[in-house]
Amino acid sequence: MRNDRGSASIWALLLTAGAFTVLLGLVVDGGHVIDARLEASRVAAQAARLGADQLSAGSVRSGGDAVNAEAAATRVRQYLSAAGQRGTVSVNADRVTVTVTGTSPARILSVIGIDAFPIRESRTAQGIIGEDNP
Repeated sequence: MRNDRGSASIWALLLTAGAFTVLLGLVVDGGHVIDARLEASRVAAQAARLGADQLSAGSVRSGGDAVNAEAAATRVRQYLSAAGQRGTVSVNADRVTVTVTGTSPARILSVIGIDAFPIRESRTAQGIIGEDNP
């Protein structure tokens, strides 16, 4: 006859340790994901503002506020590079949209096969030459 005494406590211990690891991973890795998303959002917003500051000289002379697309894209790429981020920029008349992309590596959840979380944040800024009247 086989003695199964104590086997339930081993399974309970393994299950508890596994659940604790997953919860710890959600807290720690989740916090890192939130930090990475906030940083990407800040970088995208600042890059969009810098791009929107690159006004077209011809547009300003005629009283408009169109953005010089080439200068804006160059300035945004320089800022993204300096910030250590990757992203894209699009210019549409007086609006500059910057999308920062990347990943946040999992530190604890990699134990269960989750290696990284995707990060994608977009922000838009509008070029202006003066106060808007209501």
